Amino acid sequence: MVVVLIILYEWPRMKQNPKKDKMAFLTLLLTGLILSMFNLPQMSGPTQWIETLFRPFGEFMEK
Repeated sequence: MVVVLIILYEWPRMKQNPKKDKMAFLTLLLTGLILSMFNLPQMSGPTQWIETLFRPFGEFMEK
């Protein structure tokens, strides 16, 4: 809901800007929306993700 309000408020000001600026605005806004849906402080870090991904390969290589 907040994203829609931001777009409605800012879009009239964006009309004179080039298409690149409009796309950057929308991209950043949608990226923020997607990131806000995750509970980032409670998620594990990237090293744990990589470890989980490659653990089966490591076990295979040890055999």
